[in-house]
Amino acid sequence: MSFDSIEVSEFGNHPIETYEFQRGPTFFRYTSSDESFFPTAGTEFPAIQIKRSRILGTQDIGKTSLKITISRRADILNQFIATSPSDIITIKVTRYHQGDPLNSAIIFNGRIVNVKFLENEAEITCQPIFSALKRPGLRRAYQTACPHVLYGTACLANSALFNVDAVLTDVSGNLITSPDLIVSINPTFDADHFTGGFVEFVNNNNTDRRFITDFNNASGTLTLNLPFPDLVSGNTVKAFAGCNHTTEVCDGKFDNLLNYGGFPFIPQKNPMDGTSIF
Repeated sequence: MSFDSIEVSEFGNHPIETYEFQRGPTFFRYTSSDESFFPTAGTEFPAIQIKRSRILGTQDIGKTSLKITISRRADILNQFIATSPSDIITIKVTRYHQGDPLNSAIIFNGRIVNVKFLENEAEITCQPIFSALKRPGLRRAYQTACPHVLYGTACLANSALFNVDAVLTDVSGNLITSPDLIVSINPTFDADHFTGGFVEFVNNNNTDRRFITDFNNASGTLTLNLPFPDLVSGNTVKAFAGCNHTTEVCDGKFDNLLNYGGFPFIPQKNPMDGTSIF
């Protein structure tokens, strides 16, 4: 029988749902069934206490969010205990019927936007993956500083040329230290070389990023906006040079002035303030 035939059947309808979360190459799979479910050989969806809100059919994408309530022992929640992950975690909800792993229907495909921890469970708020397409992006302003995202598609600075692998000798909250970052050892670094940049840390095949808010060039210490949950001394991170979005740094440090996005020669006097020009 087809999925639709089973779905409308009066006696053969025994629905179960699978919840598949994905962060990069890592999957977290669960099912609402009373026992583990194997839709394909080798792919297990363990049974766990999980439920969801109704999926509404509406023309307003902002109102089609899905709330999933799941037991606190679910491994997916470990990604949100200390800080939210820096990359997107997607969610796919698929509906099956007991005893029929071949026929199914995807009823929701989206991404996690918030996790709220309760006493014995957690509430995960999800939005359809295409919801971001309907939101207006930031408008480009008429400003002196460059508005481009460093190493982004408009900036075009090559990040591969402005990073260094650093073996950490000390990790204390959001402070990390490595002799590989000391300016006296690396004369190509300037005093604020990493301020405004970011740090990448690969852990369990997932890449996390943190912004660098300050750089002590004498000790090789970086101040991050948030700590890495699993980072310890001896780990290796990749530190990327920062930019203060001025023409001087864009040209002298990155040799990228052709792609500078600001307007450095904006007149300081406003011609619309009512003052006589002559």
